[in-house]
Amino acid sequence: MQMTSERKLPLILTFVFLMLAVIGLLFYQSTVSLQEAIAWEKHAQDVTLKLENTMTLTLDAEAEMRGFIITGNTTYLEQFERSKTAVFANLSEIRALVSASRAQLEELANLESSLGRFWDVAFQKIERRKQGGFDAGLNELSMQETKAAADQARASIERMKSAEAFVLQARNNRFSQNLNWAIRILIIATVAGVLALVAANFLVWREGKRRSAAERALIESNKELESRIAERTVELSTANASLQAVAAERESLLMNEQAARREAEIANRLRDEFMATVSHELRTPLNSILGWARLMKNGTLSEEQSVKAVRTIIKNSETQNRLIEDLLDVARIISGKLELDLRPIKIADAVRDAIEIVRPDSTEKNISINCTVEPDCLDVEVLGDANRLGQVFSNLLTNAIKFSSENGMVDVTVSRGGDKVDVTVKDTGVGISQAFLPMVFERFRQDVGTDSNKSGLGLGLAIVRNLVELHGGTARASSDGENEGATFMVSLPVIIK
Repeated sequence: MQMTSERKLPLILTFVFLMLAVIGLLFYQSTVSLQEAIAWEKHAQDVTLKLENTMTLTLDAEAEMRGFIITGNTTYLEQFERSKTAVFANLSEIRALVSASRAQLEELANLESSLGRFWDVAFQKIERRKQGGFDAGLNELSMQETKAAADQARASIERMKSAEAFVLQARNNRFSQNLNWAIRILIIATVAGVLALVAANFLVWREGKRRSAAERALIESNKELESRIAERTVELSTANASLQAVAAERESLLMNEQAARREAEIANRLRDEFMATVSHELRTPLNSILGWARLMKNGTLSEEQSVKAVRTIIKNSETQNRLIEDLLDVARIISGKLELDLRPIKIADAVRDAIEIVRPDSTEKNISINCTVEPDCLDVEVLGDANRLGQVFSNLLTNAIKFSSENGMVDVTVSRGGDKVDVTVKDTGVGISQAFLPMVFERFRQDVGTDSNKSGLGLGLAIVRNLVELHGGTARASSDGENEGATFMVSLPVIIK
């Protein structure tokens, strides 16, 4: 059964990867062999250098011994001792280097024996020179005994060097043979891999050519079908577009109807809430006025009660008047019909006048109002409507007194901030919840967390913000939370003189 290209190609690629693995293994083995060859080369060099250095030190020791015998100078003995120490150190290092070779260890033992005889003869000559003096030393100048020991040591060293060279040469020959085999196998594997890749490319090319021919035939056979589908698609697209247009129009109408219904529901709800709130706020002082007025009409009140009745009627009348004025102001602001009589006004005087206006309310609740005007603000003027700015500050102060408990405190500060003047009203009242704080300046808004006895239309702060913005300023509010008091700041542009 003939294999298809789809089955041949994976086999060829597997063979190529196998060749790459063989090449990688050969490279690894060659690298390891090269490292071993370098290590043995260094080992042989170290042994040879140590042996040559040992022979050199031995000859130096012989010369130093002769120098002492001739001159009697002990400096030669010091150098002789250093040479002896260095020789024995070299022998220890050589033993460590050749510890793996039994033959070298035996030859090293011969070398140590020869050097031992050399040192024994040398010490004997030195001792006789020390005891007999120069005359005795002349008899010791004969070097036959030490020369014989040195020659034996030299012969041992040469044999050890030859053995190291022989072992190194054998290892180099073996490394060369392994390297040659690795190169041959590498060449064969490379050629085989290249041929396999060529075969794989040929299979891919042939398969691609076959598929291209099949695709061209399929394209030719589908041209008529595609033409029919295209015509039908155009017809369906036209019909679909018409249906989508109708659906979109209906959806738009439905969304508009739903939006209008929602807006109407919201408007009705807001209207009902507004009417209920306005009715309640207007009826509350009116009921009180009517109640006290009927009692006065009946003449059943005492003089003290009559005074209280008149005071209550006046207070509730003023409350009702403020509610009506607030509603009218909001209506003017919304319609854009609120006109300002702009004139230069000393801001400090406007603040003090507002404090005096609310003084009776603060006195009634025993709330102290502290006013601080910074020295650089005493003569600061703003371009504004005196009545409307007085209304702004009065509303802020009234609001602070309204939401402060008895014996509370309200701090008013007038300060300069660049090209603006800031009026800050800070109270110790019920504070503002963090959830309501962003909505505090909106119309008809009341914090649900505040005391219901202090309810109102929620217009005072909205009027403050609108009037301040009409003067080119800003109004801000801050609070650390409920029962933490509140701070209101009005910033107005000053007149630069």
